[in-house]
Amino acid sequence: KTHGELFRLARLGLGGLGILSEVTLKVVPAHNLLEQTIVLTRDEAKNQLNILLKRHKHVRYMWIPYEDAVVVVTNDDENDLPLLGPGTEVTDGNGGKKKIASVDDVTPKFSRNEQLAPLRNMLRNLLKAKEISIEEEIIEGMGFGDLRDLILAHGNMLDPDHIKKCNKAEKDFWMNAQGLDLAPSEKKLNFDCGGQQWVYEVCFPVGTYGMPNEKSMSFMEELLKEIESNNVPAPAPIEQRWTSGSKSPLSPASVITGKDYCESSYEANNALFSWVGVIMYLPSEDLDPTGYRRDFITESFKDQYCKLVRKVGSKYGLMCHWAKLEIPNGEDEEVIAQSVRDRFGPRVCEVYNKARDMYDPKR
Repeated sequence: KTHGELFRLARLGLGGLGILSEVTLKVVPAHNLLEQTIVLTRDEAKNQLNILLKRHKHVRYMWIPYEDAVVVVTNDDENDLPLLGPGTEVTDGNGGKKKIASVDDVTPKFSRNEQLAPLRNMLRNLLKAKEISIEEEIIEGMGFGDLRDLILAHGNMLDPDHIKKCNKAEKDFWMNAQGLDLAPSEKKLNFDCGGQQWVYEVCFPVGTYGMPNEKSMSFMEELLKEIESNNVPAPAPIEQRWTSGSKSPLSPASVITGKDYCESSYEANNALFSWVGVIMYLPSEDLDPTGYRRDFITESFKDQYCKLVRKVGSKYGLMCHWAKLEIPNGEDEEVIAQSVRDRFGPRVCEVYNKARDMYDPKR
């Protein structure tokens, strides 16, 4: 309230506006979330997106390259479940109806062993072919992420055929893992990413909450087409989320760009952004003692995969997560810098640089 634009700049100041020594956060009471996991085809995911965004508090898509499958995960407060969403319908005591999560609702259809069977079987076959022995007790004790890491690492992680087989096993896992689960919010708004990995995450505007446009899906359709036509060794998942816009000028989801910005406008207060993250996993050091495999994967990720994402996203107003801004070998650094300047526009750059003149001792 007292510093206005300067405070909004400092919320995402990239280390250029001094140090925030004290922060007061607004929090919400601890609560449980009802999580629903379903697997849709790509066409179904495209056609149902707007309904899902309106119906649920949190929505996440996990696309599986080379498979016609999208894992859709939604989360809602257990005390505010949408009537058209998952759960059991009961009376609310006031003549109306509400949804609750009953014991039957959250009882999984398939056991943990049945869910993990596709991944365990693929790992066993890989180990047998390579004449490698791992105790069955260890395999049985592994979770989803650990199994996927070992499957990938015991093959050529840049071989598209190996990646396709792993993605197929992952799809089969998710088919058996569909259902409902109830847990505290801090345990639900996350994902088992597995071991070491490279991640490139980008963000772009997709209309407003009340009127999303088609860009969320057209970007993914074009990206998957490029991946699959070029036989890129792209492991699952490609994760896609949606958030509101931000009034921090340097946020990738900033709505404070362009000369026509109006803070009180409907577009600024209801802006919708899509975030997409691609990934390549790395073998652990014990499975890559020389580091050569990690080097090859790193080069492929930065020089091929990230570049492909930028190519597809060039017409979508793409902005990379600041912590994931990768510059591939041989690409002019100024090209990346200019794309950032273009994304935020001269006004934001000018305001930020003026603030740096005041608060950055190294400026």
